[in-house]
Amino acid sequence: MSNSYPGPAIVVGVDGSRAARQAALWAVDEVASRDIPMRLVCVVDPQEASTAQACETRLAAARTALADARRSVDATGVPVKVETEIVCGRPLTKLIEESRSAAMMCIGSIGLNHACHGETSVAISLARLAQCPVAVIHEPARRSATPKVGSVVVDAGNGMVLPHAFEEARLRAATLRALWVCQGEDAHDAGDGTRSAQAQLSRRLARWTRLYPGVRVESAIVRGSVEQYIRAHPEAGQLLVTDCHTAEQASNAAHSVLAIRCSNL
Repeated sequence: MSNSYPGPAIVVGVDGSRAARQAALWAVDEVASRDIPMRLVCVVDPQEASTAQACETRLAAARTALADARRSVDATGVPVKVETEIVCGRPLTKLIEESRSAAMMCIGSIGLNHACHGETSVAISLARLAQCPVAVIHEPARRSATPKVGSVVVDAGNGMVLPHAFEEARLRAATLRALWVCQGEDAHDAGDGTRSAQAQLSRRLARWTRLYPGVRVESAIVRGSVEQYIRAHPEAGQLLVTDCHTAEQASNAAHSVLAIRCSNL
């Protein structure tokens, strides 16, 4: 089952779970801003269907999952192009293949979040291995909630992901919280160390605040780690923009995580 548009798309992994529908809804703004299609993909693993009847049952469930996700997207009223497809194979393998031509991948933190490679989830493995940025979207606390981004959090010391954070904040009219992590002796120095860190943070942000004058930026000096800061300052709709190497540690801290591969920067 497929219908497609030429060119790159934002690919959403769909499996019938509420988390997958939330990932599709989260992707609507991304799709609309880039004027490219949303590609809803459902992977059916033939190894999990031992008979022809079981296979047909899984295909029917996949068609239903895609239809439900598409209805959720259509219900937003945002005019976006949507394509759908069922592919057969191992979920992680097929999603990595999709990432080779995708502008971005979006996936729910559960549903496809079943374990693979030991205790590592499909979502986190995809964030590490995909050939494009990957957004891992958590379910909202309330069933009626929509996946609206209220703030974007970034480690400003990671200059590779900083422009992506500014772009997400601009796109979603969200506040950007730029953090600077003090380590070693600086973490225990409330005087010169803090002033030095603040100066470095200001210099790092200067270029991007000029390029994104409409983005509201709040800066903070962090002791410990970005993940500790997020846990100490929980907020609904929080999006952490980070690199693929730290996505796993951050996956349970922020509401959503956008993992960026260095090769895409």
